[in-house]
Amino acid sequence: MTKLAIVGLGLALAPHMQSLKDLKGRVSLGHAVTRSPERAATFNAEYAAEFGIEAASDLAAALADPELDGVILLTPPQSHLALGAQILAAGKHLLIEKPAGLTTDDSRALLAQAQAAGLLVAPVLQHRFRPAIRTLERRISAGEFGRLCGGNCLFPWWRAQSYYDTPGRGTYARDGGGVLLTQAIHTLDVLRALAGGIRIVASRAVTSALHRMEAEDMVAALAEFGPDAAPGTIFATTACYPGMSETITLIFERATVHIDAALGRISHHDGRVEVLGTEGASGNTADPMAFHHGPHRDLIENFVDALEGKAALSVGLSELVATREVIDQMPRPSAG
Repeated sequence: MTKLAIVGLGLALAPHMQSLKDLKGRVSLGHAVTRSPERAATFNAEYAAEFGIEAASDLAAALADPELDGVILLTPPQSHLALGAQILAAGKHLLIEKPAGLTTDDSRALLAQAQAAGLLVAPVLQHRFRPAIRTLERRISAGEFGRLCGGNCLFPWWRAQSYYDTPGRGTYARDGGGVLLTQAIHTLDVLRALAGGIRIVASRAVTSALHRMEAEDMVAALAEFGPDAAPGTIFATTACYPGMSETITLIFERATVHIDAALGRISHHDGRVEVLGTEGASGNTADPMAFHHGPHRDLIENFVDALEGKAALSVGLSELVATREVIDQMPRPSAG
């Protein structure tokens, strides 16, 4: 049985704990680490009895466990580089929450450290594990729909000001950026994977009148998708009340693919229509955790499969680096 630890017991914890419940009998949770007494108390009240462990504050002690195989790192972005490096230095495989550091170089450094040590490192990019996305990625890669001719991506989410009033949220020092790096990165990663790459031609980022924050909450971009430089657009915001689901539309020679959150629709140009996946919340509204944990479970299961030598990582940290390189092409905000 693979033994994992979770480091960081904040907002992102719930879908991981639900996933570990589903994977009981195959994965054991050996350690839960936090520096917050309040979060430790909450963890103990909700999970200690079921998982047979209590939260602790000593990461070094957890990493010294010779039976520990890997760590799920869920702490805020500004801590990712130092903690990720500490975990890898202890010889433990790493599943790390996006954005895997404040800068793209932070992510590159963790990837290089893992490769040098022969360890696995994967990002929590759970949208890539949505059933519809996995099916579309396979069929697009096989060339089923022909050449990509154009597309667009719309990310009209909502976050109340109270979300950004949490100390550090929406700042470069804690999060590394705004809507692109903290929320839209999942959808941009799906778009990049399905389109075969993204090049930003022109963009504008602003901090709108709807939020008081340092980083951007609204971005518009002209883009080129894939090896044939198909024209397209990207618009991302957390200032669209009350929040709508993210969409991707890709126009191919033989079909148009439309993705609405976890639901995919293939409109073949001969009139056939296929529907993939299911409708469901995606965290687009004021509650950022309003989504099903299934893709998290599948992501963790793939990570465990890779640790056990049963499969390759479906999405390694190099994928996150590539998506961050797209975000790096879009400048920081000007006055909104």
